[in-house]
Amino acid sequence: MYKTILVPLDGSAPSLDAAKHAVKIATSFDAKVTFLHILPNLASYINLPRLYAADSYNQLLEEFNAQGETIFDNAIKEIDTQGITIDKKLVPGDPAQKIVEESYEGQYDLIVMGSRGLSGVQDFLMGSVSSRVSKHAPCPVLIVR
Repeated sequence: MYKTILVPLDGSAPSLDAAKHAVKIATSFDAKVTFLHILPNLASYINLPRLYAADSYNQLLEEFNAQGETIFDNAIKEIDTQGITIDKKLVPGDPAQKIVEESYEGQYDLIVMGSRGLSGVQDFLMGSVSSRVSKHAPCPVLIVR
């Protein structure tokens, strides 16, 4: 039934719980899992004069990529992957939009994600990423509490 599972990770406890559920599901269906981390939009972080913008951009990009890799590494350390193939993707942009785009492009059978991420109150006031993904994804979305 499920052969490809997408798991967005943001470093929060709910996203780690979602990853654990995804691996259990993958084990049952002999599915492949892809961990996806959305990098922040760098344009909002660059407020320096143009002379320094290129260096600042590259430094921020390196730091955000390193943080994403750390999130992946921490998740894999916490989860008994039980021989499941896990791919990793880092993508910049708006989290909900990029998760939905990736679900279309990768033709995933299932998205497993946490009910709340790192943004907390902002999610309550503006609508959560998981809510937007569940409304627009082309496949089932399992939201783990």
